[in-house]
Amino acid sequence: MNQPQLNDLERQIIVGSTRGNQNLPSLDYQETVAPMQDEEIHLRDYLDVIIRRKWVILLCLLFIFSATTLVTLTSTPLFQGKGTLKASASQGQLTSFEDIQTNVLKSMEFQQTQVNLLESEQLSIRLIDKLNLLTNPFFNEEIKSEQDEGASFASLVQLTLSSIRNLIRFSSETDENLTPEGKKRLLTDDVVKKLQDGLKISPVRNSELIQLSIESPDPQLSADIVNTAMEEFVQMLMDTNMQSSENAAQFLEKQIQAAQIKLEQSEKELNNFSRQAGLVSMDPKLNLIMRQLEELNDALAKSRAERISKESLYQQAISKDNQNLPQILQDDLIKNLKAEHSLLAGEYQDLSTTFKPAYPKMQQLKAKIDDITQRIREEKHFIIESIKNDYEAARKKQEYLEEKAEEQKQKAIELNDRATQYKILLRETETNKGIYESLLQRAKEIEATLGAAVTNINIVDRSRVPLYPSSPKVARNLLLGLLLGLFCGVGLAFLLEYLDDTIKNPEELIERFHIPVLGLIPFDKECVNKRKDMALKSYTDPRSPVAESIRTAITSIDLSAAEHPPKTILVTSILPGAGKSSLSTNTALSYLSSGDNCLIIDVDLRKPSLHRVFDAERKGEGLSSVLSGISTLKEVIQKTDYKGLDYISSGPLPPNPAELIASNRMRELLKTVSEHYSHVIIDAPPFQGFAEILVLANMVDGLILVTVEGDTPRDGVKHFRRSVLNVNGKILGTIVNKTGKQKGYGAYSKYSYYAYQYDYNYGEARNDG
Repeated sequence: MNQPQLNDLERQIIVGSTRGNQNLPSLDYQETVAPMQDEEIHLRDYLDVIIRRKWVILLCLLFIFSATTLVTLTSTPLFQGKGTLKASASQGQLTSFEDIQTNVLKSMEFQQTQVNLLESEQLSIRLIDKLNLLTNPFFNEEIKSEQDEGASFASLVQLTLSSIRNLIRFSSETDENLTPEGKKRLLTDDVVKKLQDGLKISPVRNSELIQLSIESPDPQLSADIVNTAMEEFVQMLMDTNMQSSENAAQFLEKQIQAAQIKLEQSEKELNNFSRQAGLVSMDPKLNLIMRQLEELNDALAKSRAERISKESLYQQAISKDNQNLPQILQDDLIKNLKAEHSLLAGEYQDLSTTFKPAYPKMQQLKAKIDDITQRIREEKHFIIESIKNDYEAARKKQEYLEEKAEEQKQKAIELNDRATQYKILLRETETNKGIYESLLQRAKEIEATLGAAVTNINIVDRSRVPLYPSSPKVARNLLLGLLLGLFCGVGLAFLLEYLDDTIKNPEELIERFHIPVLGLIPFDKECVNKRKDMALKSYTDPRSPVAESIRTAITSIDLSAAEHPPKTILVTSILPGAGKSSLSTNTALSYLSSGDNCLIIDVDLRKPSLHRVFDAERKGEGLSSVLSGISTLKEVIQKTDYKGLDYISSGPLPPNPAELIASNRMRELLKTVSEHYSHVIIDAPPFQGFAEILVLANMVDGLILVTVEGDTPRDGVKHFRRSVLNVNGKILGTIVNKTGKQKGYGAYSKYSYYAYQYDYNYGEARNDG
């Protein structure tokens, strides 16, 4: 798969064309058929990967399962002790107000704090002293190694790790330089570390419970450690609370004395200043100026509201639609005058139908109506003037109150200016008084509860001595090892499959690259490392599965162009070792069975191989001799031991094989031999790395690509297809060689492996019967 070599050779061919060679292909790619598609993945594809990579999966499974089994069976049985604590979040305070150092904790924060205290070094040291764990073999590895000379595998591992830790310590910490106190300190630190790692503290979610557990080889030791840890934790908190109460009592005693002195001093300063400034109090109920200012503000607010109301009524009265004023509509005199006016107007209207306006009676009625109208107008005017007077009075009252309120405000400001120092002293006095009373109350509470051992931590469940070991759990570990090995094996198999970019199934050639599959040649174990026997299989063993599958492939080749079957066929592969030379020979021999004459040409001018099949001399005259003009075509055609089959060897290896094959002599040679032979089989070099295939692609009737499952790269097939189509070559299809070598679940693999398990003995058995 050396792509750069192919590009260099193609450039050489292009350069050679400038010297008169016009038969070299263009490298500009032009897609002439349907574009390649990615194949659809089915379940059987995954099963095929698993079956083909079964040994990887089995080895990975065996390794992990064996390691798990070894570790599980060699591990020391451990017994687990369990206990439960209840940690309530209620907590007292040193003062009635929130202190900076002792703030109210939330429930979750309090529980986490207790967990951290359970993991603290102080509790571990108390537990070590209580149970004398420094002399326990489980925690002191030196004692354990002395008592148990035949240690288990796990113990050996622990001892090795301990030795490594001792080696990497600084020289100042070596046993030779440490005092007895230092050695004890070092041993205590190791035991504390091991105890903290072994004691598991687990808060129960959504509750105030905390579970403690530890595992050790001794069931009694496991229960004792858990129970003692809970007891010592409660006692540690009680001791801490007692010490805190004593410290708080002493601290409060000093604070009370200081607060009392400060309170007395502030009261004296307040009394002296109040006497000098003539101030009794700043309370409005006791201060005349402030009370008068408050009363004036209330009166001013009411006066302003009254003025606004009367101003609104006055504005309506002087407007054009003042006829709807409530005062005018509800006035009794105006109502009577309007009623009298209506009677006179009605009477006047009745007489106007008989008499003229100059009639005396009519004139009298008209005079009365005008008089009433004038009186109504005067009454309305009087009402409007009354509204105006009320508005003016309200406005003047508001102005007066505003003036008085402003005067009183100035007096209050002057009072505040004088009373600023008074307020400061008063506030300081009240603050000192509050602090003194709070401290005094808290001191009495601490004095009353000083001897009581109160704690908010309670033991719920004590640990009982376990009867059965908690670890190792053999069944669980073996099951996990089995599942882990299976998953890792399958994962590794698919990883290797992903990294392996080769053809796994002949269907890929059809679906992904649109290259038809002409035939499947089964893998023949008998001919492994026997290339000549494999090349002559169609002749020496015509009833073999290989011969039968080659005849099937030839039928597919002839049917690929039924009207004009291909005569000149180029056989190549992507990489060496695909078996193209053997297939070329078997194909030529198969054509002889139908009475045709056939010519096979070895055009691999770099590493020819057909001369070994026909026992010919490679260095004699051959194809390179004809193309160089040294020999004639008739001189290089050799007869073989098989009637109807002729052979042209590669001849001497030339320094420029690509230029020789690209010459017009090669085209003329193929044209000449195709006129005298029914079929011409060209055994070409591999495509990957050489340019001869591109040169020969448009000289022959078709190309056959020999592929091998698990060996032929996808990228090579992709580049082969594009390059051949670029030079207008015709790909007849592919022959999949050595099928069944890698057994899988795919349809082609199963068919290729089982379909040719019988031979023509089946027919012989039937005839004998």
